Amino acid sequence: MRKISIVVRRYLALSNVFLSYGFSFLRHAVWGKGALVIDPPALRKTLEALGGSFLKFGQLAAVRPDYFPQEYCREFLKLLDEVPPMPAHLLDKIFLQEFGRVPEEIFASFNRAPLAAASFGQVHEARLVEGSKVAVKIQRPFAAEEFSADARLFSFLGWLISKMGIVKAIDPARAMQEFVTWTWRELDYRKEAEHLRCLRAIALENKFPIRIPDVFPDYSTSRVLTMEFVEGESLKRYWAAGKLLPEGDIFFRNLTFFELYSFLFEGFFHADPHPANIFVSPHGDPGMMDAGLIAEISVSDRKRMGRFLRAVAKEDLDDSLAMFLQMVRAPILEILGEAKERYPRHWLKFQFMKSIFIGKIKTGLEDLLTRWHTASREGGSLEERSPIHKMMELVALAERSGIRVPDASVIFIRTFFSIDVAALELAPEFNIPETIKDFFRVYERAFALLEQEPDEVLAHHLPELDGEWAESIREAERERAVVLRELMRQRASAMMEALE
Repeated sequence: MRKISIVVRRYLALSNVFLSYGFSFLRHAVWGKGALVIDPPALRKTLEALGGSFLKFGQLAAVRPDYFPQEYCREFLKLLDEVPPMPAHLLDKIFLQEFGRVPEEIFASFNRAPLAAASFGQVHEARLVEGSKVAVKIQRPFAAEEFSADARLFSFLGWLISKMGIVKAIDPARAMQEFVTWTWRELDYRKEAEHLRCLRAIALENKFPIRIPDVFPDYSTSRVLTMEFVEGESLKRYWAAGKLLPEGDIFFRNLTFFELYSFLFEGFFHADPHPANIFVSPHGDPGMMDAGLIAEISVSDRKRMGRFLRAVAKEDLDDSLAMFLQMVRAPILEILGEAKERYPRHWLKFQFMKSIFIGKIKTGLEDLLTRWHTASREGGSLEERSPIHKMMELVALAERSGIRVPDASVIFIRTFFSIDVAALELAPEFNIPETIKDFFRVYERAFALLEQEPDEVLAHHLPELDGEWAESIREAERERAVVLRELMRQRASAMMEALE
């Protein structure tokens, strides 16, 4: 009953906001009254009032001054770690539910003023009885229940956009479902504790100069996470103050190496490195926290993405084109291949059509590569130097060409969307193409070993799956292959009829 009440209250709050702004828009559009544009502080407060997942969208906007007006980005930076904290009695309620005691009865000392407060939780400084200084992350009350309501809305929007065909380069329904899945994991602090331990192990085993806090499991639950207190200053503080980061090119080189290594060779990496989640240690090394959002990438996707990144960094156009077409799904090429097989007498026509299609992609890719590398070498505009800006242009090119971009690429864009502009503004000398090229030079042998790894094992090949289930999955895959083949044949026939 309580859950239903929270969901109803959530929908009423969302309806109130949408109706309020909808009416303001109507007044402006129909009667020419009122302001069409919402001023930055008002919009920031609205997102704070909606909370949770809506704050996430504000946080994404905050780190992209190349897409959104500067005044909004500066205001939205407060959404990264300066959201109004929860009242003291609610904080006590969380501790009583999780531990049966208030914070002061658990810790030797507990500072009730939060160090930071964001979308789903806030962080406090404390000290354990044995003397260790710790950071305690506490989830906001009803965060999971409120997100449950939001998840239904986002899933519906993803389905609606998918049915309307507005976005073709990616699957909106699947992308929205990925967002929902990631966020559910972020709401379980036991998962985050596991993520932190894994990231810390990667950093230590491979001697990366990256600080990642250790976890205290005896003082952690699904809604309270107690971590080692790591000294340092938030990267966001530098960015908000407009200060350059001392030795910023080295700082971001180390951070990029760690993220690329985790992505390619571990298939497990920090997927939310926005400036408030990155800190600068007293020695100038990067540190990472808030590991709620972690992405896991399959072996085959890591290989394809690695080949493409390596070719792009080397400014090798032919290899970049080949790796791009290998990485994406291009239905037109599949149809042309089927048509060529079914109608061999007309192979020259189909080959000509294929050449036109690939030539169009090659021209667009060449333009992107030239502009990115030239701007990176010669100090071009922020937009031209941003790799994610170029990736978004590549997605637009794919959409115009009827190409479907794989999920791994979308995850990659989503991850680095939140950090590349901050890196370029805080360290103007930081050359991203050269850094990526250097990464593949340093880890040439590791990438060669990755190429030798077998692709992921299909579910029905796993030994723990019993025979009946395995056969059912095999049969479903056979039926799917037959349906896809028939669909390709029908499209090839339709193309042939159009040609004749």
